[in-house]
Amino acid sequence: MLRALVTAGFLLVAALVLWASFILGVETSAGTLFINLGTEIVGIVITVAVVEWFFERRRLQNRGRQLAGNALHAVEHAVWVWQGGPRQMETDEVRGILHAVDGDDPVADFTEGLLLNIGTRARRLLSNDPEAVSAVPGFMNGLEHLARLSAIRDGRDRMPSRKVADILDEGTSDLAKALGKPTERHLASLIRFRDPSLTSQERRHFGGNHQSSLGGFRAEPTGFQDD
Repeated sequence: MLRALVTAGFLLVAALVLWASFILGVETSAGTLFINLGTEIVGIVITVAVVEWFFERRRLQNRGRQLAGNALHAVEHAVWVWQGGPRQMETDEVRGILHAVDGDDPVADFTEGLLLNIGTRARRLLSNDPEAVSAVPGFMNGLEHLARLSAIRDGRDRMPSRKVADILDEGTSDLAKALGKPTERHLASLIRFRDPSLTSQERRHFGGNHQSSLGGFRAEPTGFQDD
């Protein structure tokens, strides 16, 4: 707002200077001086405005890429909690795991909470930060897919696992395109440690020494073990 007011102020000054040059007469030395001064001010204002526009666009792009990266990281974490796999996964591995999701794969309550949070945050970004979102091509499409997860608990029945996977897959694909990451699907059969069972979801989410709500205390081994 302040930049716009300053720009408008300089343009007003330039207009007054040019108007004064016509009042004095463009053929006079004073009129010529005022014309040159007015056009110089207009040129400076236009140059500054263009530079400011580029800086603002770059700032929005940087913010948009940061937000897109955060969204993709949240998806990767939720998929890891839900389906397992390596702790650090590339987008092609995430898509490969999601493609292999079975309709019978359970979604634990806390996993559903992670997915709900992703959907809610995506919807909030679309509403509250549209300029940064639209500054990165493809980011808006990814958020629109993920925003559907905000309704994961709206119905009487659970959202089917296959539908959840499709939403995540579409969102991951668009976010990957926006960030220049791989978009191909990795073969799920080549991805290690996939295990969507409820106990494994709980272990990945809460850690090894969590008091399980699914069947008592489970102590996971840490460090070296004897054979």
